Amino acid sequence: MTTYKDPTFESVEVGEAFGPQLIAIDEHYVRSACFALDDYSDCYFRPDPALGARIAPSAALARDGVALFLTKYNPNTVVGLHQTEEVWYHAPVVFGTTVSLTGAYVDKYERRGKGYCVLDCEARDEAGTLLVRQKSTEIMRIPEGIRMGAGTSGGSGRRVEGTLPAGVAFQARATRDVTVGTPIAPLTKTAWEDQMSVFSGAGFNRHNIHTDDHIAHAAGFRARLAQGMQATCWMSEMLANFFGPNWFSSGWMKTSYLQPVFAGDEITVFGLVTGRKPDGRIELEVWARNADGLMTAAGWAAGNGPV
Repeated sequence: MTTYKDPTFESVEVGEAFGPQLIAIDEHYVRSACFALDDYSDCYFRPDPALGARIAPSAALARDGVALFLTKYNPNTVVGLHQTEEVWYHAPVVFGTTVSLTGAYVDKYERRGKGYCVLDCEARDEAGTLLVRQKSTEIMRIPEGIRMGAGTSGGSGRRVEGTLPAGVAFQARATRDVTVGTPIAPLTKTAWEDQMSVFSGAGFNRHNIHTDDHIAHAAGFRARLAQGMQATCWMSEMLANFFGPNWFSSGWMKTSYLQPVFAGDEITVFGLVTGRKPDGRIELEVWARNADGLMTAAGWAAGNGPV
């Protein structure tokens, strides 16, 4: 039987390593990932001509990276707030390969009574090619009066207003002449309980506020909470639609989680072009809103457009 550590701020050790966790990118993994992400893009089921291969969702590996610490820490007693997520896509995840997921805690600090822990992970294929890198910041000490699922801004001083310009049409695909201030085609998702459960490890017998109604209700919530990372994955799909295959080898996102998303909530993710570089790189603000108009997540993204 595995002996787990207590998932508390005090238990976290800077430099503590995790993995390698080997993931077979096979039919089961891809279909499970597509269901959890609610993303059935063609490139996940047949070879993409631009990529020369069938691939798996890069966002699925980022989801797995967030949970890598649960290989050592008790997955059924973890209580925390996923604060921010930063993800880099370096190369497509090719179907039929085996991916090695490794990571380590690289920082921990306290701010205004909250204990923050930073997990740095990367996914590589059998040849050692870097596919995905990410940094996950989570609050693992929650003082009295801090409501779970209520994040704050990333603290960088930058702010996402989440406002669409009036009278400007959505643009479905990146072009050489896309202009600053152009909104990209949004995407609407529903946080379905069955998809939340698969996303959050119910298949690995994990019981938490994302997978178990009783635990969610005992913690004082009206329903199960979706992971903040699900919003990042929905944004990733929106950005893949916009950038096309380039997204899987040049994409970057940094998101903060601001409000809880409950089972059954309808979430729409948006993007707005904020910059263009001479080399074709396009920068955006990204955000998510629920049906009541509350911003649930916000951040920034960038990827290589056509040159």
